Amino acid sequence: MKAAREAAPDRAARDAKIFRELFALPAFTEARRYFLYRSFGAEADTSRIAEELLRRGKEIWYPRVRGREMETVRWTGQPFARGPFGIEEPVGEGEDVRPDVCVLPMLAADKACRRLGYGGGYYDRYLAEAGRFARKVGICYAFQVVDALPAEAHDIPADLIVTDAGVLARGGAGDNKTSASGRAVWRGEENRQ
Repeated sequence: MKAAREAAPDRAARDAKIFRELFALPAFTEARRYFLYRSFGAEADTSRIAEELLRRGKEIWYPRVRGREMETVRWTGQPFARGPFGIEEPVGEGEDVRPDVCVLPMLAADKACRRLGYGGGYYDRYLAEAGRFARKVGICYAFQVVDALPAEAHDIPADLIVTDAGVLARGGAGDNKTSASGRAVWRGEENRQ
């Protein structure tokens, strides 16, 4: 999946579509506190999302890795520094915050809004604690969505998966409904059911 992301020649256009889909969702735009990831490599870009949220007067928080956990650091436009995995992390003091929305990175997602991360469990641990009441929004490119992913008991699914082709909602989260089978359904440019 990493290779497919890196090979996608139209990532900027895909990122722009994800941006539009995301900011068309009241479930996303009506929040006050946002926990974002800092894009790394060929992940769906969050820099424009952060800039727009800041412009709208929203609170933005980024993760910083501390051992096997993540702490939250408020971002108001200050610099970033490379963290232990080479991912940029915000400079500043860590604070205990309960975000309204958590934007999640992923290698892949499935139609039940399960996400495949990078294997460290950092986001699952964070979501089990600080993010447990937040709306969980994964963003990725449409080609990263597969029919099904393996899941373990500790894996926390997203409520919404936002892609360049539309939005996938789990269990009625957001503006979508589930199908009769209980699977999430797409709202977007094409029918992904």
